[in-house]
Amino acid sequence: MASIIYLDDDLIQHMLMKKLLKIHIPGSSTEFFHEPEKLKIWLQENKADLILSDLNLEGESGWDLVEDFMKISDAPIVFITGHASPDDKKKAKNFPQVKQLLEKPLEKEDWEKIASLI
Repeated sequence: MASIIYLDDDLIQHMLMKKLLKIHIPGSSTEFFHEPEKLKIWLQENKADLILSDLNLEGESGWDLVEDFMKISDAPIVFITGHASPDDKKKAKNFPQVKQLLEKPLEKEDWEKIASLI
């Protein structure tokens, strides 16, 4: 069973993502976090197969967290955002663990890309 992490400071997105993961990646086990620090602690003690994260978190950017994630986990990272700037797309190429930068709403093809990383 694939272990997926989802980080987003919007708890409504957690409920939506929970339903979408059941549909698009059935049988996966997902841990939900809204605080990056709690996720970092969890990753030090547990293994994830995939990290899904909002790019624009309250108080910090997903880009601020990438290097921390890469130090404690080798899981591929997929950023999901409402708006990806050209700079965000360039930054994604600088981090080999960042496999996708996807814009909401996620389409079927996006879910296929995510599932292929597990």
